[in-house]
Amino acid sequence: MHTQPIDGRQSVEYELFMIILDFDGVLFNDERFKRDYWRLFRRAGIPHRIHQDAYIASKELHRGGYRHDLHLTLVKRHMPAVQIPALEQNIWKLLGHSAEYLYHDTKPFLRYWQSKGEALALVSSGNAFQEKKVHSSGITSLFLAAIVADTSDKVYPVRALVKRAGRNRIVFIDDRRNFVDAVKQNFPRILVLQMIRRRDRERSVAADAIVPNLAAARRFIESRAVRQAPNEPAC
Repeated sequence: MHTQPIDGRQSVEYELFMIILDFDGVLFNDERFKRDYWRLFRRAGIPHRIHQDAYIASKELHRGGYRHDLHLTLVKRHMPAVQIPALEQNIWKLLGHSAEYLYHDTKPFLRYWQSKGEALALVSSGNAFQEKKVHSSGITSLFLAAIVADTSDKVYPVRALVKRAGRNRIVFIDDRRNFVDAVKQNFPRILVLQMIRRRDRERSVAADAIVPNLAAARRFIESRAVRQAPNEPAC
C-alpha cells in the first residue's frame, strides 16, 4: 500500500512501534534557553565577542556535543580574572530549570503516544551539560530509553534502538539536516521527519516530511500508521 506524502513522493506506509526524538529544537526551545544562557556570561562581565569566540573554538576542538567546561577554559584564557566557579554554579542552576524551556506541545505529544502504547525514545548529542538539561526537563520518565551520546553521529545510538525494535516500524524526528539525512541513508525503511521550528535550519531533501511542530508531526505519523505484513523488516 502507498500514500502521497507532503512533498509529492511515493512512500510506503508504516505501522508504529517506536518514535525516536531529538531534544533541542524538537522538544526543547534551545533558542530561548541560549538567550538566558548567554545572559549569564554578560552578568559575569564577559564581553559577547570573547564568549562567542570561545564557544566557536570549543565546538571546533570537540566535534561531539557542546562542552561547557572546554568553553569556560577558553574564556578563562582570554580573561584570567573572571570568576569561573561562580559562573559555572549559575550555569548548573539554569540547567536545573530546563523544564521551563520545553515547547508547549511537547508533553501533550509524548503523553498522547504513550497512551496509545507506542514506545518513545530520545537520542541527543552531548555530555554532562546535555545530560543535566535532559534529565532536569521532567520528561525522561515518558521514554523507554533516553540516550545522551557524546558524538556528532546519531547513527550508532539509533542503530541500537533499531535492533531493539526488531521488525516493527520506527519514526525518527530531528531538526538538523545532517542527522536527518544520515539516519535516512543508513535506515531507509525508517519514517524520518525533519522538524523546522527555526528559520535558520537547512532543509533536508531526504526526509519523508518536513513539519513545523509536533502537532503536524502527529498528523503526518497518523496518516501513515497502518498495519503491514508482520514479516516485513523495519529497515
